[in-house]
Amino acid sequence: MLTADNQIVITPDTWIISDTHFFHENIGRYCNRPENWQELIFKNWNELISPNETVLHLGDFALGKKNNFDLLISMLNGRLFLIQGNHDRLSQTYCETHGVTLIKDSIQIELEDRLKLIFSHRPIVPLEEGWINLHGHIHNVPPPPEGSNLGPYHINMSVEVKEYRPWRLKDIISHLL
Repeated sequence: MLTADNQIVITPDTWIISDTHFFHENIGRYCNRPENWQELIFKNWNELISPNETVLHLGDFALGKKNNFDLLISMLNGRLFLIQGNHDRLSQTYCETHGVTLIKDSIQIELEDRLKLIFSHRPIVPLEEGWINLHGHIHNVPPPPEGSNLGPYHINMSVEVKEYRPWRLKDIISHLL
């Protein structure tokens, strides 16, 4: 769902994913991904997400040339909102001309007046009491310094730890309610 100014409205049905790293040649070795990891993510994404649904990507969508980005956007279902990760290099204008909303900072929301959620690329440390942080960046490797103090309210959405697929927000948080 979008507001009149093309901003994301996050609902329990919003799809969440992070760190796909499409066209990143070394990520397979770095994170011990299966050989067919790109095809696996494509397949899972398009089997789960319909063209009209909202996808919030928590950063590090793709590397490489602009035509790689264009190809991905034409092949993947859903309306993409991308929180800029450390490997996302395209400009906001370029993304928007291709139907993608690039978000420079984290997003904070209160969902159904009971859950306070922060969506970010890097884990938020320290995390204020009462907040839940859905993030990426740390993949499935030992966490960098910013990940060393992660607690039960940090939810890593990197594809390596989430079955190489997007997840509906309601399914992610159902065990927290």
